[in-house]
Formats: sequence, structure tokens, C-alpha cells
Amino acid sequence: MKKMFFSLLACVCVTAWCVEPSVNAAAPASGVVASQPLSGFPSDAERNEERVRLTRERQALEDKYRQEMKLCYQNFDVNSCRLQARDRRIEADTALRKQELRFNAQERQIHADEARRSLADRNSEASQKKAQAERAASIAASKERADANAQKQIDHALQGTKRGDYEQKQREAVQRRADAEKKLRERNKEPAAPLPVPGQ
Repeated sequence: MKKMFFSLLACVCVTAWCVEPSVNAAAPASGVVASQPLSGFPSDAERNEERVRLTRERQALEDKYRQEMKLCYQNFDVNSCRLQARDRRIEADTALRKQELRFNAQERQIHADEARRSLADRNSEASQKKAQAERAASIAASKERADANAQKQIDHALQGTKRGDYEQKQREAVQRRADAEKKLRERNKEPAAPLPVPGQ
């Protein structure tokens, strides 16, 4: 009687676990989820509840298996009972594992989407900073060019007067050199030949 009760209970549990994945099969595939925003996913509270439920079911499955194994040792045909308990555990574990895999895939998808969004935010901030830096650099470069151009114009305007001063100084220097050479020649000049005596 106990054996039949537990096998019936196991069948009901396995059926319930097997039906639930087919209901959740209507959930979008992982490729579709990737294009959906995070709002398409369950909230953190719902995900935590699902995580707790799966953990609870896993623990219940293990507890049930241990209880069945204890009961098997009270039967005459221990090995057959153990094999049946193991088979029931495998079936229930398979159904539960599908749910866990689906949940874990969804978690990975959520984390991947969050990572992509974070990366996109960082890239947009980095590109904004880069654009601002480029703008500041171009503004600084144009200001430097304008300052250099203004300085050249000032230098050119002054250069005309300086050029005149320079040329005047050059002419004066040439004149001084010529005067100095003339004086030097006059000092170093040999006395001129005496003039011929008239009438001789």
C-alpha cells in the first residue's frame, strides 16, 4: 500500500513538473529575448522567487528520494525498490533540470543585456568625452592660429619700420667704413713725390 502511494505521488509530481515546462515553452526563445529590453524580463523579485522555488523543489526532490530509499530497506525486495526510486528521481530530476536550465539561460541573457547596456553607456560617455576633447583641442588650435596670425601682422607692421631703421643703419655703417678706410689711407700714404722744380 505504501509502495503504491509513493509511486502515485511520484507520478503526480513528475506530471506536474513535466507540464510546467510546456507552459513556459511559450516564453520567447533566447534569440528573441536578446533584442527585447530588460523590461521584457521578469523583475528581480520575480526572479528571486523563481530561484527560491527551484531550490526548494530541488531540496524536496532530494528529501523525497532519501525517504524512498529508507522505505526501500523496509521492503523484502530492496534492490527493485531502490531501482524504481532511482528511476523516479531521474525523471523528476530531468524535468526540474529543464526548468533550471531555462531559468539559468534567462539569467545569463539578463546579465548579458545589462553588460551590453553598461558597455554602450560607457562607450557613449567615452565618445562624448572624446568629442569634447576634440572640440576643445580644435578651439585651442584655432585660437593659437589666430594669435600667431595676429603676431605675424604686428611683426609685419613693425618690420616695415624696423626695416627702414635697419637699412639706415646699414647705410651709416657703409659710410663709416668708407670714411675709416679713407683716413687709414691718408695716414699710411707715402709722401708724394716732390714736385718738379720749375725751370729745371
